[in-house]
Amino acid sequence: MPTAHSWHIPRLIIAWAVAAVIGILVTVFASGEARFAWLVFAIGLSTLVTFALQLGTAQRVGFITRVAASVAGSVLVIAVIDVVAILFP
Repeated sequence: MPTAHSWHIPRLIIAWAVAAVIGILVTVFASGEARFAWLVFAIGLSTLVTFALQLGTAQRVGFITRVAASVAGSVLVIAVIDVVAILFP
């Protein structure tokens, strides 16, 4: 079981916060069918941010697990923002 230090929780939170900001910007500025393309871009950008943050730790142990958790959280954050925007236009 990984320890709290090996998970680098602040880096996960930063990646999720970046995903939230990007998701909110897409929701505010994109409309119609272009919104889906921008949401895909937002997920891709948050994945790149995740890789940069996790590679910055220079720790090999648990890298795949940390990246998977971070990307999954980013996708979930963006999905929740999009669902809220759909329900409350």
